[in-house]
Amino acid sequence: MLPKGEHARAVYLGEDGVLAHADTRTLLVDSSTIDIASAQALHDAAAAAGFRFVDAPVSGGMSGAKAATLTFMIGGEAGAVADATEYIRPMAANIIPTGGATTGQAAKICNNLMLFINLASTAEGAVLADRLGLDKQVFWDIASVSSGDSWALRTWYPVAGVVPTAASNNDFAPTFTAELANKDIGLAISAARDTGTPLEIGEHVQQLFQRLIDAGQSGVDCSAIVKLVDGSFESAK
Repeated sequence: MLPKGEHARAVYLGEDGVLAHADTRTLLVDSSTIDIASAQALHDAAAAAGFRFVDAPVSGGMSGAKAATLTFMIGGEAGAVADATEYIRPMAANIIPTGGATTGQAAKICNNLMLFINLASTAEGAVLADRLGLDKQVFWDIASVSSGDSWALRTWYPVAGVVPTAASNNDFAPTFTAELANKDIGLAISAARDTGTPLEIGEHVQQLFQRLIDAGQSGVDCSAIVKLVDGSFESAK
């Protein structure tokens, strides 16, 4: 599980990489979240070298990893996907075959696009609720059982003292950095451009993450996006 396509390519395709040294009977399971072109290159190179390979990105974050409740999205040849499932099962609550090569990556990219849009809207709703005089816990209790609910709200709520798993409780020490969030939503934007798909909301959210990064905040938790809403970002500059 590596951060970017360039890292995955180096690990698999380099002179000292996996394909050059592993036994071809090895089933290769890559859980990176990377661009579609890199994922396809890994599938193609693995097949040419005689390996079975699946792209199997995950969703669920650090809390899901600790609880062994991750969701895996697995793309590749059906037999390899079935075999990979047995190795993945102890880590997962959900294992979903997505189809052929790179479809796991496609699912993850689209899922994370929705996640970060949800996170941005959750930040705006939380700050507005506070300024309208609502108790933070009362508002969360309402939103979490109403139409404003989302994984971001339940797991990454950007206001301290509400959700135990949220980085907001720890001064936004990273559970998933702004830099990685920006990378992931950038993958969606790139795929959208390749397919002629307008992502007006996604592009705006990417710009919010970029503002954090440009201010030297690339290593903070991505839920620090709330600082762009509550004014603490500007006052800290």
